[in-house]
Amino acid sequence: MATWKQAADFVFVQVGYSVEAFLRWREANPTDLPVYAGVMVLASAGMATRLRASIPDIDIPDELVHRVSDDPAAGVDAACEQVRALRDTGAFAGVHLVPVSRFREVAARLERERP
Repeated sequence: MATWKQAADFVFVQVGYSVEAFLRWREANPTDLPVYAGVMVLASAGMATRLRASIPDIDIPDELVHRVSDDPAAGVDAACEQVRALRDTGAFAGVHLVPVSRFREVAARLERERP
């Protein structure tokens, strides 16, 4: 392992849209370091198209893209659901949240739902 990897304080996992994929990654990459899963609000179908084109490894479910096309708030809903689901797994120290242009909506929702 590279020396700089041995000196890390924590690990960020690339943005994804599947809790199951995050859990598979976590199982395949054991570490005692705190691990933070990348959660990004999908703000529009156009954003999904741009992400898919620029980040070949990102897997954005078509169902989510359709939901966001029909209702722009669906991206906030999906991100908050993902944050809750990741928290409930206990496999991560937290998330690296990328709210895009929806910071206020995400912050308000997560604050209301805080345990």
